[in-house]
Amino acid sequence: MPRTRQRWLVAAAITAPMLALVGCAGGGTPSDDGTNPGGDSGSAYGGALGTPEVESAMQDLYNQATDAGEYEITAYGPPPAQSVIDAFEARFPDIEITFEQLQSQDRITRLQGEAASGNHVGDIAVDGRTPINQMALSDPSWCQAFDNLTDVPADLIGIDGTTVNTYNTVFGILVNTDLVSDADAPHSWEALTDPKWKGKEVMVSPAAGGAGAFVSAMLLTPDANMQKWGWDIVNGIKANVSLVAKDAQTISSVVDGTYAIGVLAYYPYYYQTLETTPDAPVKFYLMDEGTPYSVGKQCVITDAPHPHAAQLWMNWVMSKEGQASYAAAGSYPSMPGSPGPKGIPGPDDADLITLLSDQDAITGYSDYVKQIQALYGG
Repeated sequence: MPRTRQRWLVAAAITAPMLALVGCAGGGTPSDDGTNPGGDSGSAYGGALGTPEVESAMQDLYNQATDAGEYEITAYGPPPAQSVIDAFEARFPDIEITFEQLQSQDRITRLQGEAASGNHVGDIAVDGRTPINQMALSDPSWCQAFDNLTDVPADLIGIDGTTVNTYNTVFGILVNTDLVSDADAPHSWEALTDPKWKGKEVMVSPAAGGAGAFVSAMLLTPDANMQKWGWDIVNGIKANVSLVAKDAQTISSVVDGTYAIGVLAYYPYYYQTLETTPDAPVKFYLMDEGTPYSVGKQCVITDAPHPHAAQLWMNWVMSKEGQASYAAAGSYPSMPGSPGPKGIPGPDDADLITLLSDQDAITGYSDYVKQIQALYGG
């Protein structure tokens, strides 16, 4: 049995439950000849990836990649959950993607060495918004144009069409349901400042920077956020919270009942709690207004040795199936119409906080982060 066929069977078995997330939309996995007899859209993948036009374009790109001998993709940056990788490789079984944990300057150093030697290896860069934007804004740019086959909205594509907001990570409010009723649980920034919660809230310390400082800075800029929340909310939360050193401790100290409410709770850690202790007495809420989040971005690296395969990955990530795969693994989708991760609404129903533009964000939060650090004694 050919290697790719073996890997297809294994990956399909692993990801079958996740692919079922989009199967109800007429999806299903393709058969050996690229057709999908069980699908109802008339396209190669039965609607699992999007419209017939989108699926036809992606099938063409897959054929271009394999015709060019592009059977692998190398990505530099933090990998998604293995289930996401498995879903991609199950959908396109002749292409394998490998992630190397290279970020920020380490990634640039590697790319500079590849450019100097002419031996290009990296195809995709994956990271947070600022480092990917900096790659795209370099002269010359380390990112090439995204070939948008999946109807990605313009506001998710940045820096001259090169970077794509592929997924988000949300922060919210975690409540111990043994200690706080659903009716009484705070769902807004204002509610978190209520004096009745003093000493009952826990938050990761912003003193050293990190998520606590960065998310707090979002309440202060741009101007619309400052006018809506601003220092009154920042100071009100500070008056109520006890501090822990790590994001994971915010979750664990609410799970064990040490505190009733976790502020700026990091959803991926809550997701892990659901996976490992599904009966934990906790519930995660997005903010009624202004849920904070961090942006995950990707780009196809300039002079990528497998350009068709790299563009296929980028488009699959933004497809119905790709976004549902990220959601099923605990990441928050960026594409409209996508489902939310377990237990929280999707992007169509969430009121996400307004962020600075891509270019403004590179330096626009830094002064506020420093002020927040100083407020907490950092």
